[in-house]
Amino acid sequence: MIDQAGAHTFGDVLRANAAARPDKAAFEMLDGEAVNFGDLNRRVNALNNAFAELGACKGARVALLAKNRLEYVEVYGLSKSGLIVVPLNWRLAPGELVNLIRHSAPEVLVVDEHHRLLAESIRNQIPSVKHFVLIGGTAGGWQGYEDLIQRASDAEPVSQALPDDVLCLIYTSGTTGAPKGVAMTHAGVMGNCAAAAQELKLTDADITMAVMPLFHAGGMWYHLFPSFASGTTSLLLSDFDPATILRELQVRRITNVHLAPTMIAALLSNPSAASADLGSVRVLFYAASSMPPELLRRAMQTFPRCGFVQGYGSTEAGVVTILRADAHRRAMEPGGEYLLASCGLPYPGRLVRVVDDAGVELPQGEVGEVEVHSPDLMQGYWLDDQATVRALHGKWLKTGDLGRLDLQGFLYIVDRKNDMVVTGGENVFPTEVESYLYRDQDVEEAAVFGIPDPAWVERVVAAVVLRPGSTATGEELVRRLRTQLAGYKCPKEIFVVNHLPKSAVGKVLRKELRRRFGEEPQKERGAQ
Repeated sequence: MIDQAGAHTFGDVLRANAAARPDKAAFEMLDGEAVNFGDLNRRVNALNNAFAELGACKGARVALLAKNRLEYVEVYGLSKSGLIVVPLNWRLAPGELVNLIRHSAPEVLVVDEHHRLLAESIRNQIPSVKHFVLIGGTAGGWQGYEDLIQRASDAEPVSQALPDDVLCLIYTSGTTGAPKGVAMTHAGVMGNCAAAAQELKLTDADITMAVMPLFHAGGMWYHLFPSFASGTTSLLLSDFDPATILRELQVRRITNVHLAPTMIAALLSNPSAASADLGSVRVLFYAASSMPPELLRRAMQTFPRCGFVQGYGSTEAGVVTILRADAHRRAMEPGGEYLLASCGLPYPGRLVRVVDDAGVELPQGEVGEVEVHSPDLMQGYWLDDQATVRALHGKWLKTGDLGRLDLQGFLYIVDRKNDMVVTGGENVFPTEVESYLYRDQDVEEAAVFGIPDPAWVERVVAAVVLRPGSTATGEELVRRLRTQLAGYKCPKEIFVVNHLPKSAVGKVLRKELRRRFGEEPQKERGAQ
């Protein structure tokens, strides 16, 4: 368990684990590659010293574009000397990555071999980057990651981060216009880390499977910090494959894993799920989006010995509420079914309230915007004071979610105030996708929204009005978008309509579109 009083920075955690369990495996890969806690700390020290020799000083940003691998954790360890880590979503389109890199202005870009060509294609568009570092390969114009480590001293770096220093910038989305980078301090991350580890009762006897990508808030808040800081051995998976996950959960006797609801749905659909022995799994933690009660019920019936635990939160706040395993068991009993729609009770030290548009707290049972109070909120949005002021009121964070509290204090999320679509655990902002649709020569008007999907919880779709004389089809428009946007952001379907429903002041009514296209049979959809 984390010593909350002694771990104020990520460097404290690295040093403590190296001292307490130097020879224990910290991270493993499927191919057998591994690193123990002692070597991990030494390699992190060498990487910090190598980057200092490159001229990267405290406060400089280091961007990382890679899939889950051992080196990912080492790059996060650059925060030990006060460097700020910027993990990048490798699912983004090149133009989206350029926006984020320009906004964060890193001096160093670290890339794995899989993403080298992508990085080279945007190299002349990211002038802040002075050094390009390649993991797992060699190429002209790149510095070898391993070469840097081998040439540098593994002594503790001279520069050391302080608790209030920014540890990382996590981008909530790859946006056009003004990206929002969530600035998390060491103190904030360590506070959230300790709270999660305590609630989940993590110890160094646990074995963790890390499936969520480490650029994602879910991967960061669960695998990279609470599990690692608790001294667990973590299996890092670079890709999601249901058969592999079911096999490794059994073979390695995994005790805790974090999955998005869509991942759980995929596991249930795998032929080997019914016979899988997951008796070792003490905690099956799910988050990133809501789980339909029927899917959750099926999962609990298929894996009856797993302890299901749900977390609700955000990049800005960390995990705020928890629906514990005992509540899930109650939900399977007569009279307790309502709990399956809840996201639980606040973590210790966290407060939740529901307010109206004027910020006045509402009585229990009434629906309003969810606000959360935590000692470990983000420092703010990077280089965006206006967005920070809109989101933070003292220590209260406006989540943009609509919800209600019951008499027992359980929180229920009923909608999203900002129309964000959560598909497969990823956030998609309709206005961003719409901006690309409006660039199309055939599109007069466009509205993007989410409708229910059995596999992805929600899928992104759009309704468009074509320009006079155009004969473009929805399928054509989808194909064009796929060259410009990350796959998960592209509408799975585009419906051609005669007009978009609007309010009296001309605002498109996405709620009406969700009702219309989310409820009507596919065969009835089309131009209207």
